[in-house]
Amino acid sequence: MNKFKIAYVDEDDVDIRRFQRFSRNYFDVVPIKPDKQLEITAQEILSSHVDAVIAAFDLAEQDESIHYNGANLISYILEQRENYPVFILTSYEDDAVLKGDDVNIVYEKSEMGDGEKFLERVKTQIEKYYHKLDEDEKRLVQLIEESRKRKLNAFEEEEIIKLDSVIERALDKRSTIPDHIRQRKHSDELLEILKKVDDLEKKLGAGDE
Repeated sequence: MNKFKIAYVDEDDVDIRRFQRFSRNYFDVVPIKPDKQLEITAQEILSSHVDAVIAAFDLAEQDESIHYNGANLISYILEQRENYPVFILTSYEDDAVLKGDDVNIVYEKSEMGDGEKFLERVKTQIEKYYHKLDEDEKRLVQLIEESRKRKLNAFEEEEIIKLDSVIERALDKRSTIPDHIRQRKHSDELLEILKKVDDLEKKLGAGDE
């Protein structure tokens, strides 16, 4: 069984090596050192086609030219990929909780000394993320295939539009179709959505490479 691939973002080479040793039986780790520009760091992560992102909270302890932290980076990632599996590791849990958007994604680095419990959490979140995407995609394809056989009712057409939006926001929120365009319930739009499903499948496939 192939391992999931995760990005680990940290400025400290020692902590990077420590995390690689800690998780080597669970994940293929892509180590990423933070760039001075948050956007460049985020782009490196997304272009690596990883299944999850784990970022240290303090990214500027050794480089004062970095003016963002792990919580800022994770928030930016979630602006691009909705519901993406993300985690923040910190030695200062209270500080990260105050500055982070979701206390459920913040963990102390000391948890790496508690065995594999943290790694199991990460693995479970990745599996849930892909399961939800897979179920939504199957339902979307099912509805579109039905549209070729008969006229869909208003509820089914609305479900197609919602599913298409959910999948796109999970894969890349920057390329989503505006909601007012999604509201047009014409047969040519359904065909266009079918084309988009093919593109989405290619994106999902790229993430497995």
